[in-house]
Amino acid sequence: MFVEFDAVPSTPPLERAVPYEIALTSASGRKRWHQFINPDWETTYLEQLQLGKSGLAVLESAPRFREVADTLLSRIQGKRVVIYGRSLQYAAIYTALEYTWLLDGLPYGTLWPGTADTLAQLERSRWECARLRHGEFENDWDAAEGHFTLPVEEPTADALSRCRVTAALLRCMADPALRYAELNARAEQTVRDGKSHRPRSQGGQRLSRIAASRDAVLERSQGACENPRCPDPRYTSALGRNGSYLLEVDHIDDHAKGGDDLPRAMIALCPNCHALKTRGTVDDSFRDLLRSTALVRHQELLSKAR
Repeated sequence: MFVEFDAVPSTPPLERAVPYEIALTSASGRKRWHQFINPDWETTYLEQLQLGKSGLAVLESAPRFREVADTLLSRIQGKRVVIYGRSLQYAAIYTALEYTWLLDGLPYGTLWPGTADTLAQLERSRWECARLRHGEFENDWDAAEGHFTLPVEEPTADALSRCRVTAALLRCMADPALRYAELNARAEQTVRDGKSHRPRSQGGQRLSRIAASRDAVLERSQGACENPRCPDPRYTSALGRNGSYLLEVDHIDDHAKGGDDLPRAMIALCPNCHALKTRGTVDDSFRDLLRSTALVRHQELLSKAR
């Protein structure tokens, strides 16, 4: 189940974030519940949301959070709840529940004995952050922060739209063909931007390589050597320390001599087959076999992604 909350951060004249829209969808993006909530804000403050007159009228006529809290909890209880940006939205619903049950609330920073009860209600669901998963999926490590770089959240019209965007994103991440197509498109765009085959200095002069192309080939391989003649293509299927397959991605035609830096011209090989290709006594027919294999697999995944 996907859930999104629209809530304004704590700024004067409020001392807390308050949800004013909640949406729940299934993993397929089908609407399960969509509710606007009257946050009891002053009109001048509501106008900052830029909802227009019709949107303001909807909020002013909507129920208060205390009137829908039980419905919300019953709908998410026992569910796997995925949010794009879990921390802020989890905090917003926690605060809203606390103020609902305490009516006028407590002074800032004060804990009350029922805190454990509030957490117990929320922990009846399994909460996950799609944004963290997205960052891990993109595989861009932020050394300064000590975690994967968090992607920029794309703006959408409302909470229901954000649920559906998140559902579509996770489907793409789960589907090898869609993931391959996305990485291939990114690699081709890099070539169009003129960023392929550029010299880079690293222990001598080497050509730059497109990271998306390598990721795409590994995605296509699914952990198996792509040499059709490999006697044991799955012996490298265990994952390395960074979560990647123990395979070596190679350009079928030498990159330094102008070989394309794109998935259709690259192949994932186990160390044995890689050594055979680069240092073994093989003729051009072996390179032709790898070239045709990579192209067929490339076209198959792109056709599935359409």
